[in-house]
Amino acid sequence: MSQEDSNSGLGVESTNRLSHTTVTQDDLSLAFRTRERPTHMTAPNLDRTHIWAIVLAGGEGERLRPLTENWLGCHCPKQYCTFVGNRSMLQHTLDRACQVVDPDRVLTVISCDHIKWFQASISSKLAGRVLMQPSNLDTGPGIFFPAACILAADPSATVLIFPSDHFVFPEQRFLTQIHRLAEMAEAFQDRIVLLGVKPNRAEADYGWIEPGPIHNPGGLKAETDGNLAKTVIDFKEKPPPQDAENYRRKGYLWNTMIMAVKIQTLWKLGQQFLPAVVSSFEPFAETLRNNLRYDPNFDLMKTDPVHTYESLKPENFSRGVLQRAPEHTLVTSMEDVLWDDWGRPDRIVESLARIGHIPAFLGRLHGKDLRGVQH
Repeated sequence: MSQEDSNSGLGVESTNRLSHTTVTQDDLSLAFRTRERPTHMTAPNLDRTHIWAIVLAGGEGERLRPLTENWLGCHCPKQYCTFVGNRSMLQHTLDRACQVVDPDRVLTVISCDHIKWFQASISSKLAGRVLMQPSNLDTGPGIFFPAACILAADPSATVLIFPSDHFVFPEQRFLTQIHRLAEMAEAFQDRIVLLGVKPNRAEADYGWIEPGPIHNPGGLKAETDGNLAKTVIDFKEKPPPQDAENYRRKGYLWNTMIMAVKIQTLWKLGQQFLPAVVSSFEPFAETLRNNLRYDPNFDLMKTDPVHTYESLKPENFSRGVLQRAPEHTLVTSMEDVLWDDWGRPDRIVESLARIGHIPAFLGRLHGKDLRGVQH
């Protein structure tokens, strides 16, 4: 979130373009190859040539549907909305990712029926590649589709995974911790390393992580113990309020679902815990591998997974992998950064108030009670 952004919303100019925009995969491929690339941050211990990012942008934003319909006059998933300033949540996420990862290795996953929203929500500064799912089958296929592309292109890759619809502030401090996350994945190559947040309330809408002892066999240096990786004892998904308060008091962390992992480790865990998903993508990955063998410049954006998706069922990555394999995960705590997943209007208002902003939708709801559009 930039202090220089002016208060404007997606719903004024951009939503007028939604019903008139037709975008093909070739259009997206050309556009992404020609866009301006943001300045990179550097981290001395990271080999940037093998760092990739997956940005998950296939969600439907159902929790905020009442708000977006009241605000914009039609539903729009929240990652494509501009709640403040002149960048959508997806734009913010991509701009952050491209400061850590070379834009050619940033893969954004969207659903085919989101193309109009996607095109309306991005600016000329966006960089990266877009992979279109034939349908949204939750985060299992949403992660292993781009993972198959990365596995084929770079078997030594370290992968950062970002949801596309989170609020973080300040940005540079967040990016420093993302670098740290990638370093941990490089150091602990058989684990998924998750980014947790110290809770300031008993939030029943979030997943929670029960951290265990510090895990630091390689002696990584850190400013505080909170910056070190810890083992994970258990995951608690959207608990009742009374349980959430108990977790807060015990020092559990919110699960941001921001994570780093070696691609080989991610694939092996998928084979173990989501075998139907990964086995469906293995022929797809082999085809990509053969294409890249004959043409090293083969464009991953031209991949078509439609036949793979015909045999797939919805699978959730958190339930299917993380909750079943806590011993294969680590968690590190994000410090001195505001974070929220903005699943409710009051959380948007509260977060922006803390940094001196007002959300664009307040000016267009004409005094409607926010409690009427919370759920």
